[in-house]
Amino acid sequence: MIKKRHIKIYKIVTYTTAFIFILWGSVSCTKEDNVPVPVKKVLLVYLAADNSLSGEGHDKMEAIRQGWITIPDSRVLIYQDVTDASPRLLESGVNNTIITIEEYEFENSADPQILQRVITKSKTLYPQATFNLLVFSHSSGWLPVGSYNNPSLRSVVMDGKKEMELSDFAAAIPDSTFEYIAFEACHMAGVEVAYQLRDKARYIAASSAEIISPGFTNTYQKHIGELVYGNPIKFMQQAFDNFDKQTGYIRSATFSVIKTSGLEALAEFIQANCNMNEEIDISDIQHFDRYNLQMFFDFSDYYSRLLETEAQRQQLKKQIDDIVVWKASTPNFMLQYGGFTINQHSGLTTYIKQEQYTRLNDSYTALSWYKKIND
Repeated sequence: MIKKRHIKIYKIVTYTTAFIFILWGSVSCTKEDNVPVPVKKVLLVYLAADNSLSGEGHDKMEAIRQGWITIPDSRVLIYQDVTDASPRLLESGVNNTIITIEEYEFENSADPQILQRVITKSKTLYPQATFNLLVFSHSSGWLPVGSYNNPSLRSVVMDGKKEMELSDFAAAIPDSTFEYIAFEACHMAGVEVAYQLRDKARYIAASSAEIISPGFTNTYQKHIGELVYGNPIKFMQQAFDNFDKQTGYIRSATFSVIKTSGLEALAEFIQANCNMNEEIDISDIQHFDRYNLQMFFDFSDYYSRLLETEAQRQQLKKQIDDIVVWKASTPNFMLQYGGFTINQHSGLTTYIKQEQYTRLNDSYTALSWYKKIND
């Protein structure tokens, strides 16, 4: 009897111990399954479309929703401001859903404080992630507020009749915040823009000329992931291909990806080697604005004419090739609508002072680029 009782007790202890280990193991696995995956990549989209682009602001939001397949370590955050809805900070969630993080009263998305708040909130949500920025709005590169009578062209961001200038845009972004900034906005491939943002992002993806509607909308549906993962060259190539396969005036595009780390050396080269006081005929320099407004000229075409020797011109070309890591352009740009033929496209544009643009000439002297090359 004693021996059997010992065996019975031994079996009870054995079964109980085994049950505890099984239970512990299942709890342990559950905890591991519930451990959140650290977010490593975030694309912040700033849809400033409280203007004539409001319809596109909705279309792009829908294209991003359809195109983004949620991955545990990556996120898409979207600040959307359109004319017929309250401004909102959103997140593209699982199964092509949109989650509202915050909703705001009426506000001016062209106010740099709003941009700064959106960046700060996004960084708070995912403090350990690498961030990229996509900006959609009306724009006109470095040009100051109200420079164009053309309603399709404005500074960096436009809300109603209010605009955000380049210097304010840059000031709203803390240094080293973004891996790259992609602009779905007109005339943002200027050296003035890239130099002003050189401490804000490692790369700038932009257009020398305007961007024709519907812009990148179709590209978002299939390739938004490239912007999230940090591959702007692949995304811009896909965007360019969408335009290049079109016919008529829609086959018009001038895109480039600019590495900001080489801009300081480029400015020093220009300052040391170019004769900034030399007067040249600018009538045959490649420009990228319609109706012969001539505010955005090809960087290489202009500055190479201010150099004395062929060796200097080759050095300039080498530096530009190092900075512009990718570029593509169609043969013409909206020829039927006051457009132009593209004979040169270095991937960077620049402004040239002209007598008829007294106000612009004065504003230009306040830019960091101008101050550096005229130091």
